[in-house]
Amino acid sequence: MTEPTVALLRDAGLLSGEPGALYREWIRWTLASGLTPEQVPGRARDEGVTAGTFEPLAARTVWRGPDGRPYVRVDDARRARELARLAELLNGGRPSLSDPRRDRNTWSYTGLFGLNAGDAGTAVRRGALVATPEGTMMAAAGRRALRAVPNPVDWFAARGGTTWGEIYLVNGSHDDPAEVLRTTVESGGRPPGSGAPSLARLLRHERIHSEQWARYGYVRFIWEYVIRHDPRKPCEHPLEREAGLADGGYRC
Repeated sequence: MTEPTVALLRDAGLLSGEPGALYREWIRWTLASGLTPEQVPGRARDEGVTAGTFEPLAARTVWRGPDGRPYVRVDDARRARELARLAELLNGGRPSLSDPRRDRNTWSYTGLFGLNAGDAGTAVRRGALVATPEGTMMAAAGRRALRAVPNPVDWFAARGGTTWGEIYLVNGSHDDPAEVLRTTVESGGRPPGSGAPSLARLLRHERIHSEQWARYGYVRFIWEYVIRHDPRKPCEHPLEREAGLADGGYRC
């Protein structure tokens, strides 16, 4: 259905010339999201998609899940939000609808859990980061600076990991964090330490946590998650129940 959709985009005045491979891939994933070819020009118009939209991804490292879905490695903190947004769009998502969430979670890109040269700030120094189809990011920490001192991520991530704003932090310290992310993405399995049934379902669960961070704000989310409710009882925790217990790997 790609070629008929390309023709419709041309007829609508939204495409001129020959579309690149990533533009065609955007069409395929947008159709896979449930749209008909006739609806794709409207989506392109709403999201501002042009033939050059995906050019920033051309030189980027792209890892693919078993279903072929693209995940974009983030190696430049200054472009993290842009790459996360493009990864969501390329996968047939609607980043214009999730931009308000990113606006509310803007602290994710700065500060303790913010980005620094591709790492997730102090908490994941020497780590690696990848933009996911959900429009959020997944990070893995590098090795500990000192053998006897825990990596800061180990203080803030529990079980298989924890979401802080827009960043899902895989638990633990890793000699090769980029390889941890790559193998997790390409296998489609759960990250180290997680009990989730699959990476796709886990990221859906964690994206809802990102929405909760945006809804409550930094201070109130911590109050709701850690103080008002007991995080040691996830099956009774309203924020975990909202995010989907099964998707998060909780067996209740």
